[in-house]
Amino acid sequence: MESFLNITEHLLDKKLGRSSGRGRDSPGSNAGSASRRYSNQSDFPDQPSPSSHGHSKEANPALKKKFLKRLAIALHAYGNSSTRTEYLVEKASRQLNVAASVAVFPTVILLSFQSDDRDPAKPETHLLTVEPGLNVDKLGRADELANRVGMEHMPLLVGYWRLRAIATAPPQFGEIKRLLSFGVAGCTSAVLFFNGNLYSGALAALLGLVAGLFDLVASRSNVFANVTTFLSATCVALLSRLLALYLPARFDLCFFSMTLGSLVWLLPGLSLTVGVSELTSGAKVSGSARVMGALFEALQLGFGMETAQGLVWWAPRVKRACNAATQPVWLQLILFLLYSVASNALLQARWDQWPGMILTSAVGFFVSTAASAVFAANVLASVAIGLTGTLYSRYSGHLPVTMTLSGILILVPGGLGVRGSAALLEHDLLSGVGFTMDMLVVSLSITLGLLIAKIVLPSGFFGSSRLPHEDQMSLAAQMEDDRDEGTEGDEEDMAI
Repeated sequence: MESFLNITEHLLDKKLGRSSGRGRDSPGSNAGSASRRYSNQSDFPDQPSPSSHGHSKEANPALKKKFLKRLAIALHAYGNSSTRTEYLVEKASRQLNVAASVAVFPTVILLSFQSDDRDPAKPETHLLTVEPGLNVDKLGRADELANRVGMEHMPLLVGYWRLRAIATAPPQFGEIKRLLSFGVAGCTSAVLFFNGNLYSGALAALLGLVAGLFDLVASRSNVFANVTTFLSATCVALLSRLLALYLPARFDLCFFSMTLGSLVWLLPGLSLTVGVSELTSGAKVSGSARVMGALFEALQLGFGMETAQGLVWWAPRVKRACNAATQPVWLQLILFLLYSVASNALLQARWDQWPGMILTSAVGFFVSTAASAVFAANVLASVAIGLTGTLYSRYSGHLPVTMTLSGILILVPGGLGVRGSAALLEHDLLSGVGFTMDMLVVSLSITLGLLIAKIVLPSGFFGSSRLPHEDQMSLAAQMEDDRDEGTEGDEEDMAI
């Protein structure tokens, strides 16, 4: 893919160097009806002729607007937070000399352009629906493109072609590798994070493959995707319960470690953390929606686990606590490396992103383990993750968010939410509320730790998420600007 992008830019630079006139207007695109994933190639119309446009200042407004709409969908669909997406789209619009404003919500983007006659009363507004996802490779490329488009070395047409190449590129890891990664992640997380022994970890690998099959089917069926969380939890928990019931007691299998380990990639820890971070950044609507969505995901998983236990009506219910199994340090290191490999594959990270992601994860894991007895252990681990990811990104040139995502997944607050949901469904109100509050506290700790790291080293995990202060106009300044535009007559008409 990288070689294709380089060849494309080289050919376009040569063509743009010979182009002397402005081309014909490109037809606009009504992206308001886009309701499918943006990674679908049909979301990107046939690319315009390289000879029809020059640099971004010479490109026609229709192409600029089309590009910004596609860019907004790309940034949000590949895993950026709402505030980060808003910042990048507004930054790209300024670089392209387009007056635009954007509001991003978990599944909807509102993008408004000023009309061609510069009348602020006649904005051109687009409603873009998007299915959020997570792809570290494409997220890094799209974020870099948003920062560079409109510059001398990245004219609009080159940026449009690059965005098209990003969108239509195949995933880094296919279905078989992704399925195997579910199994590896289930095995290692059951032992590392959920107090399972090696027997529980081995069976969690098989159960992780089952969860991976459900994920594979969900990616091909929108109807099945709506219930895949519940069905995955029910099926995995049922198999886990039967294995724990009928295998010899000497294996000391733990129902919760096997179940939560195999479902680790469905746990809502990352989405909950992003939602809390958006609330902290002032994005109340999108943040609240993400937090409620994460809590509902945890409720579905907990409901599936309780349903599975109810299906095994002839056996007594299992206890929620597992006997902590202590593993030697060398084995924990091996399991951690295997989990990092599986996590990077599931995040669709490029090979050159792996060293930084593994390093950041290792720092977070060891700081969290060493400070486990401290209340602010997650804050300390998050600060370490943010600092490590930012420092490595400055050395390697990668986006900081891609370096820190895998580190955040190490802290997995979602498992607490599932335990809380299961306790609530058992009418254990006190334990259920306690687990849920613990999950929110962990997410808040992660967010605060990353924000502290961002203060120490700017351009941390979430990057810039607000316009510079000098670019924001107060209401009084806007009213004075209206007076300068000669709207005294309108003010008289509105007077009572």
